[in-house]
Amino acid sequence: MIRTYGSLRGFIREEDSISSGNFFVPLLIGAEIKSIIFFICRYIKKNFLCKTLDLYYNYNYNYNYNYSNLENILNKNKITDVNKNFNSYLAGLFEGDGYITISRGNNQSKNKISRIRKIVIGITFHIKDLPLCQHLKFKLQEGWIRIKDKENACVLILHTDRGLITFVNTINSYLRTPKIYKFNLVIDYLNLKYSLNIIKHKEDFLDINSNNWLGGFIDADGGFYIRYSDATKLRIACSLTLEQRRIEPMSNLSYEPLFLKISKFLNAKLEISKHNENKFYFMIRASNRNSLKIIIDYFNYYKIYSSKYLDYLNWVTAAKLLLDKSAYKLENRKFIYYLKNSMNSKRTYFNWDHLSNL
Repeated sequence: MIRTYGSLRGFIREEDSISSGNFFVPLLIGAEIKSIIFFICRYIKKNFLCKTLDLYYNYNYNYNYNYSNLENILNKNKITDVNKNFNSYLAGLFEGDGYITISRGNNQSKNKISRIRKIVIGITFHIKDLPLCQHLKFKLQEGWIRIKDKENACVLILHTDRGLITFVNTINSYLRTPKIYKFNLVIDYLNLKYSLNIIKHKEDFLDINSNNWLGGFIDADGGFYIRYSDATKLRIACSLTLEQRRIEPMSNLSYEPLFLKISKFLNAKLEISKHNENKFYFMIRASNRNSLKIIIDYFNYYKIYSSKYLDYLNWVTAAKLLLDKSAYKLENRKFIYYLKNSMNSKRTYFNWDHLSNL
């Protein structure tokens, strides 16, 4: 269990420690660093302090490792039928809400890879999905969790080379989006620094239903919705919505080929949505009868693991009533109305037993 302190929640955790060194000694000699941080946060609560501590934590950590067991690390997540579900799910989750930050040094080498000083990989979650974030950290046995109070979010951060190797080895060969461009730069960096031979794969062009990549991608960028409208005429509908930006900024590659493939699989149209600041996104809204059957069949075999799984349980109950043509019966109408009003932002009950299957 992660315990957090004051307004610095997520920066300091019970299982992590920071050597006090000369950083806080002038303030309270001999006091435990967690107590000092709690004291400062309670009485000052300045944002700049949070940022200062965050920088201190990141840049005073030893990022370099002299591995004697690289072979064990590389074989840790070797692809098998047992972990194929986890690996592909994590790849989809990363490609939906993950990021890679690359920092380069000031050396004059013409080789861009040799100029890389540090790489950080992160996956962002809504704060209500903190249990999933913790579970993934446990599964990977790497990383730390940062809580972002203002954004109602938490982030699983992999900041050591050991963590990068574990993560790369877990999801390699499962990526489908333009994020693979930056992902392969991470492989180049690790291969150069440690004389490894990690293979760089092209995008996975297997059928969408060949693994659980779509489940992870939906957990990141999708949503299940029930429409119940009786303003003029009663209308009940179930839909799955999936949305992502059109262009990956670093590589300037388009998400269109992938979204066309997903829309074809779901038997749905590919649309363009517009958000603030004139930003355009690809969007798929699957709601017809054939789409509902495809979605249900897919999740009969594969799973999602965020709190959206609980929303899916509500959704699939209503969808099956629609497919059975019994949704408009009086007793079912009342039940569907209840299901709609107890999911997504209106959900108050959470159960995480399904994480035992991941």
